[in-house]
Amino acid sequence: MPVANIEGARIAYDVTGEGPALVFLHCWTGNKRFYFNQVEKFSRDYKCICLDFPGHGDSGEIESKDYSVECFTELTIALLDKLGIKKAVFVGHSLGGMVCLHLGLHYPDMVEGLILIDTTSHLSGFIFQRIGALAAVMLGFLGATVWNTGFRGTKAVIAGAAATHPLAGPGSRIITARECSNVSNYSMTKTLNRARNFNATQRLGEISAPALIVVGNADLLADIRHANRMAKGLPNSMLLVVRGAGHMALFEKPEIVNRAMDDFLQRVYPPAKAKAAKA
Repeated sequence: MPVANIEGARIAYDVTGEGPALVFLHCWTGNKRFYFNQVEKFSRDYKCICLDFPGHGDSGEIESKDYSVECFTELTIALLDKLGIKKAVFVGHSLGGMVCLHLGLHYPDMVEGLILIDTTSHLSGFIFQRIGALAAVMLGFLGATVWNTGFRGTKAVIAGAAATHPLAGPGSRIITARECSNVSNYSMTKTLNRARNFNATQRLGEISAPALIVVGNADLLADIRHANRMAKGLPNSMLLVVRGAGHMALFEKPEIVNRAMDDFLQRVYPPAKAKAAKA
């Protein structure tokens, strides 16, 4: 597992395949392994780069204690610079989608396209998510004080129940519960506390890159209202509602998500062999 030392943080990442770059950015309490279905498919034609944000997965804590969307954006850019990546399509799930939007605003020359999965331009833009995020932050800070690496069972049950479709099979629930319960309470809480205040809604019209928006019809954490708001604000976007999926559409309904991604990529960012065929 390669690791890059960037701005006082050990950032773990994986690179799979060759071709144009696809950069995968994971959700809050997630990690680079969340995209296993997508990497398996798209690494045949693309260079797939997955990284762990600070305090998540195999990455270490960050010395600056800055767990903001803005900081995660800068760390992503610094890693890609080390890897020699000049342009990419960015795929972001939930928190990773917020980082994608920030990239689209501040690094437009690098962004060939955005694939935004179960995400939002403003987590606190609707009352349910506003209250839920605040409650989670308060409980998280309490948990970090009492037992920073504990309460994994509680976190697993909440993640498995809240993030997946009510009728989801055990596979999706187990993956969600297992992976999302491993983040320390400190990193989890600091990240959410910053993310709940991120707001790119009023600036969506400034993002010119083509965007694919994907949302599960039973997503409770970044529901369809968030997706519709982004679709309305992003001038070059299309929206897909995935039936039978919750917040984890990327592995609840991977075949639907992958097909939509493939159609989008063939249109805006075809692999090298497709580019050669058109030449």
